[in-house]
Amino acid sequence: MEKIDCTGVILAGGRNRRFPGINKSFQTVGTHTMLARIHTLFSMMFEEVILVVNEPALFLDIDALIVTDIDPSQCALAGLHAGLFHAGFDWSYVTACDVPFVSEKIIRYLLAQRSPGKQIIIPRTWEGLEPLSALYHKSCMPRIETNLKKKVFMIKKFFKPERVRQIPPQTLESLDPDLRFKFNVNTPADLETARGMAQDSDPGYGRG
Repeated sequence: MEKIDCTGVILAGGRNRRFPGINKSFQTVGTHTMLARIHTLFSMMFEEVILVVNEPALFLDIDALIVTDIDPSQCALAGLHAGLFHAGFDWSYVTACDVPFVSEKIIRYLLAQRSPGKQIIIPRTWEGLEPLSALYHKSCMPRIETNLKKKVFMIKKFFKPERVRQIPPQTLESLDPDLRFKFNVNTPADLETARGMAQDSDPGYGRG
């Protein structure tokens, strides 16, 4: 597979409030950990993979650029900022470590929608925008930094609508009929659901 001039960013620095004492990155879904599933796909697709973490020592055996947040806010926006700051390419596909069914088809479609004047290419499902399954351009950084300073931590709050291209749910469903790509593991119950989904029809490392 020819690699794409894009950075794959995995945010693995969450505080795991609903998984006390457990690092979600290393929980298995199918035969691999959630982190391994995402990292394997990203390593095949992208020229560069960045892992944003709180405890780098836990991830030293992973073939990726391991970085930590620059801003101390300990939020997803700070993780996004760190990923874009360290990225070697203008565009980065950003996801969280607890999204075990990342879709190659979705990512490739988003990449094909890049165009001058757009900073963000983002899926819009029936529930709304999916900011942790989206493409971001480095030029987003000043607005992100402004919001971090203001302590406005919701990712969508820094978006400029004219710079955003939304991919509608009908298009997403044509690529991923069950919208598995957006399923994230927030709770132990979600983890069991993900394991069941993997047993039923796991496309393997997001390649379905």
